[in-house]
Amino acid sequence: MNTKMSNTDTIRGRRSTVLFALIAALLSLVLNLYHFSLQGTGGLYTWHPLLVLKIILFMGLGPLLCAILYLLVVWQGPTWLRTGLRWLSLLVSGIVSLVSLALLAYLIFVPRMGNLETPRLSLINPSQGLEPLVHAAVAAPASPGVTGQDSAGQGSAGQGSAGQGSGAQAPLLKLSFSSDPHWGAETSNAEARSQILQQIARHGSDAFFMLGDTVETGNGVEKWNAALADLGKYIPQVPLRVLLGNHDALFGGEYLYKKAFFPSGFTSDSGSPFYYSVNSRYATIIVLNLPWGTENFGIPQRRWLEKTLAQADHSKPIIVLSHSYFYASGYDDPANGSPWYDHYQNIAKVVPLLEQYKVDLVISGHNHYQELLSYNGVTYAIVGSMGGISDPAPAYVSPASQWIAVGKFGWLDVDVYSDRLLLSFRSETGEVRHQASIPRR
Repeated sequence: MNTKMSNTDTIRGRRSTVLFALIAALLSLVLNLYHFSLQGTGGLYTWHPLLVLKIILFMGLGPLLCAILYLLVVWQGPTWLRTGLRWLSLLVSGIVSLVSLALLAYLIFVPRMGNLETPRLSLINPSQGLEPLVHAAVAAPASPGVTGQDSAGQGSAGQGSAGQGSGAQAPLLKLSFSSDPHWGAETSNAEARSQILQQIARHGSDAFFMLGDTVETGNGVEKWNAALADLGKYIPQVPLRVLLGNHDALFGGEYLYKKAFFPSGFTSDSGSPFYYSVNSRYATIIVLNLPWGTENFGIPQRRWLEKTLAQADHSKPIIVLSHSYFYASGYDDPANGSPWYDHYQNIAKVVPLLEQYKVDLVISGHNHYQELLSYNGVTYAIVGSMGGISDPAPAYVSPASQWIAVGKFGWLDVDVYSDRLLLSFRSETGEVRHQASIPRR
């Protein structure tokens, strides 16, 4: 009788131990599947492989391993070992289950807590395109080729002056760009950020594109509210399009990003709120979803990009925007050694298309510099200078680099003319740091 009861208890214990281990592993799997379904998670694991992230990724194996050890000794091992392994397995299963449920709730509910206060902004609906204003004539650059005029920063390339011309010509389209303001970060420069917005409001741009990292951590509604309050205060009338950056996407931040900048009723030619084209009479603007790198650059986005580039009107300049850069100077991350320069993913997977279809200009953020680069006929600009903490001086200078400003804040103006693009890198107070003229290809 005692033997039968002992066998029954063993069978029940074995079943319950395995069941709890399977439940814990399943909950861990659901957590990771949901986390990786969110924008930016793949890049977070690639570029910031922190120990805690690895634990979250593989913690579901813990209960299974403990349960397997218990099953190996359940019939022949000493009683104390069987009992100890069973309780260890149940304890690990319970911890993993609770942690998985807590993190899943964090990812789902935290971005949805609180009230997003959306002011009246002139958001650009990608499917409706961009209409230019009528601009006054200004002095236009006369020299062919990429030319540069440097008033601040480190290094200059080119011949002649981009700001000297023999006549006056009105730009067909005036665009402004900046990136990485990082609202909510204690290290960001709020004064420089506000100055940039005030200057852009006075500048008369047809559109302002913020290229990502609007906030420090994307799942906090208070950070988005701070950003929206400043945008509503300083540039309510400026046509605005905001890209998703890696910080914006953190821990489910895409929900708040879409609610703030891609509201109900907005559509795009790709069907996605994260990548699309914005057509204008005088330029084709293509927005890519590259918050960290190519982790989100799957088959659908690649096919859409190739189709969009192939069908683009090449009588107009093609300007490509993304958060993460392509060619760039930078440094190795001191925490994990990740290379924050010449982006090996984007260069390998995206640049061949940009070169094949003769894209005129690519503008990105991510690195907190102002930089001008050129490679294989494509001009690249880095504009991560909207207030986020400045990156250190680059230990690696890209062979494509033509000019760079380190430790500076500001934005980039791109004036579209019939035969050229005029790039003006500006300080936070509006002074021109560097100009370059890019002839149409």
